[in-house]
Amino acid sequence: MVRQKAELDIYLGKFLNNRYLIKDLIGKGGMGRVYLAEDAAKGGMPIAVKILSLSLANQQMSQRFAREIFIGAQLGRKSKHIVRVLSYGVTEEKVPFYIMEYLQGKNLKQILKIKPLTISKFLTICNQICLGLQCAHQGISLKGEIYPIVHRDIKPENIFISEDNKHRESIKILDFGIAKFLTERSGMTLTDSFIGSLPYCSPEHMEGRKLLDVRSDIYSLGVLMFEMLTGKHPFQTKSNSFGTWYQAHRFQTPPTVEEISPQVKIPQELQKLLMSCLAKEVSDRPQNISQILDILEKVQIQIKNDIVTTSNSIQLASPVQLVPVTSLSEKECLQKNWPKNKPIAPIGFPYLLPTSQGTIPTFWAMLPKQEIAKFLDKTYGTEFITKMNLYPMLLWVTVLYDAQLSLTRWLSYFLDLKDNKGEKIARSLSEIGYYHLLFFPLENPNRCSHVMTLNLTAIQRQQLTDWLDMSQESNNFILPKQAKSILKAEYEKLKLDIIRKLVVHQTSEKVSLKDWMNKLLGIFFKLLSHH
Repeated sequence: MVRQKAELDIYLGKFLNNRYLIKDLIGKGGMGRVYLAEDAAKGGMPIAVKILSLSLANQQMSQRFAREIFIGAQLGRKSKHIVRVLSYGVTEEKVPFYIMEYLQGKNLKQILKIKPLTISKFLTICNQICLGLQCAHQGISLKGEIYPIVHRDIKPENIFISEDNKHRESIKILDFGIAKFLTERSGMTLTDSFIGSLPYCSPEHMEGRKLLDVRSDIYSLGVLMFEMLTGKHPFQTKSNSFGTWYQAHRFQTPPTVEEISPQVKIPQELQKLLMSCLAKEVSDRPQNISQILDILEKVQIQIKNDIVTTSNSIQLASPVQLVPVTSLSEKECLQKNWPKNKPIAPIGFPYLLPTSQGTIPTFWAMLPKQEIAKFLDKTYGTEFITKMNLYPMLLWVTVLYDAQLSLTRWLSYFLDLKDNKGEKIARSLSEIGYYHLLFFPLENPNRCSHVMTLNLTAIQRQQLTDWLDMSQESNNFILPKQAKSILKAEYEKLKLDIIRKLVVHQTSEKVSLKDWMNKLLGIFFKLLSHH
């Protein structure tokens, strides 16, 4: 966290709970102040302390504070993109505080003060914010029940871009649960008790609705995304009063990105996403973060395959190579024999295959010859199913789908991230970004007959990296055998959704290819006319 100029206050130089030595003020806002401190119990390890702007008046407030901190701590363990809460306490003056991991870097507000983000940077940061929010919205377990967690205060100051000692950036969302805790103070009117940042609040939040759901965060995210792309807020107000901002959020029509910043050109799909996130009615917004992640992924693919035109000439942009050329390694796969220690049966297993292009993750599947022929050049997809909060294990699923024949083949395998083999395969998938699927016919199993190359999305690769990081620090609440049973049950529930996603993806791919070909033909005929 970035240092601010130190101010004289009662906490500098003091120990909290005889353990945390307050060294410097590094941030402040409406909810409290953040200090750099040292943890004496851990050899002076640097940590961040947030001291809130109120005192705990009674036992009920103390219990609520403890509950929200417990929730924040669970979320930080579940997602790499949520700041880790380590502990909490109360000062001698009954002022609550909590201890967080110390982050080095800048918050998004400081970055946007300089200039808006490029589309590429926007997509990278936005994906990570969405992954953190998705984790919270999916909920945590309390007394056997799953409770979705709504942040209630998504804004640039609460998005932190941290940097590790290898200069790798990671997005962290701050202050989960604190807005809700501060809002729950008793005996106050709506405007007195309102906690949130007016420029980023959803209309229903400002109306004081107690049962806010994830779509309130999605509205705030829409405001944030607009600002990330343009450097400006989508709504203009004459004052900073509660009433003025309410009028803007409830009644002002948001402008397009181009109306605010003509120099910023974004795909139509992204513009539609921004407008839907900023919809006044919750039912008109994306209903969950997964829908936003799907659209962002499509935008990323579209940008990489766009046709570039210039004022002097018309030329086709070189398509971005998402993965290395695989033909050489595919040819090597066709030389592989079915392992002698594996049964001749319709089974599948992963294998890290050494090739002339390096070690590549592969999945070997034995199927009937006729079935293999039916799936060649058909729709396929990859899914990873996990419950990292219970045990660091992935169910890696490859789906082969023939819409015309209504035929589906599910190939799955458990990757235990606590096991050296499982960890290596998952890491290879995240780093390489694709894998080869080797087919061996059941009737003639000795030699590989066909090879397919399946690409992972940018989101999947990021998720694999996050899960691998989390697995190093995870606590095993259940046994591996129990984890497999839970993931199997989740897998069965998700099958229909996975097929639906494949059908939608197949349809959109055909439309995109048609558009691309039409553009290409248009360029071709223009070139002919010039000659």
